[in-house]
Amino acid sequence: MKNHRLISIFALLMALALVFCGCGGSSDSYKMASSSAPAAAPAAPMMAPAPAEKYMAGDMEVAEMEEMGIVTTASNSSGAAMPADRKIVKHSNMELETKDFDTAFAAIMDVISKSGGYVESQSVSGQSIRYNDDYYERSASINARIPAAKLDEVTGSIGGICNITSHWEGIDDITDTYFDTDARLKSLELQEERLLDILSKAENLEDVITLEAKLSDVRYEIESLTARIRRMDSQVAYSYLNMNLREVVEYKQVSSAPKSFGERINDAFVRSGKKLENFFEDTVIFIIEDFPLMLIHIVIFAAVVVILVKAVGWVIVKMGGSPKKKLFSIKKKAEAAPEKETNDK
Repeated sequence: MKNHRLISIFALLMALALVFCGCGGSSDSYKMASSSAPAAAPAAPMMAPAPAEKYMAGDMEVAEMEEMGIVTTASNSSGAAMPADRKIVKHSNMELETKDFDTAFAAIMDVISKSGGYVESQSVSGQSIRYNDDYYERSASINARIPAAKLDEVTGSIGGICNITSHWEGIDDITDTYFDTDARLKSLELQEERLLDILSKAENLEDVITLEAKLSDVRYEIESLTARIRRMDSQVAYSYLNMNLREVVEYKQVSSAPKSFGERINDAFVRSGKKLENFFEDTVIFIIEDFPLMLIHIVIFAAVVVILVKAVGWVIVKMGGSPKKKLFSIKKKAEAAPEKETNDK
């Protein structure tokens, strides 16, 4: 009986142990189910095709643009070198003098033509320096475009034709502007192709109108950028050469480094001698050129005076008496007039 009771107690304890183990397992499974349920919720949006397709399209666009050289990835751009083909625009301005204007002007035009350049604009003013024996200097302004590789050769040739009083050269580096514009142009051309592809598949009238308007704007920008690139290519290929040519009697003395006191005294003597020489030359020229005319004027003036004197004498003779007596009587009357006034008083 006692053994039977122990067996019953043992069986009861085993049953309780099994019950508790079952409750713990069910609670663990419930916890696992409840913790896994929220994780499944955000998985739904990842099934949407639009973001995935957009992301793939974006990757394709970047890959295509990298292949075309429009953009680079961050890892490549950090160590990217500047283009080896620099876009440099050269400018050159020259102030020129010449004693033979016609010959120098024709020679400059010939140098420009032989170099493969051309004249954008030119103007000539003034009259010939020998016009009517007076000094009328002529001047010319020439704006030319010269192949960049021959600019130094052309300026050297012009220096052998004329006297250079001033020469200035400068450059503009437009490399960044050029390649930025070129990248923008390629991006717009790619955008144009995609708009055309979408437009060919569009069925809605409103979509067609919108796409055509956008396509028109893109094409306008493409034309504008294309013209800008052509203009920059022309500026790089053909340098600017601006010249001012002036006709002179004597070439201008280009100022040099400051001189010493002795050199300045020597230059003063030279200038003084030059002025004295010019004075004697001007005097001789005056005597040769103007003195005969002045002599004729003096002779004419003397003749007029003589004629007037004779005319006055003739009038006096007609009035009676010789001119000398008449003059003497007039003088006596003039002297006697004050004495008479004194006696009357």
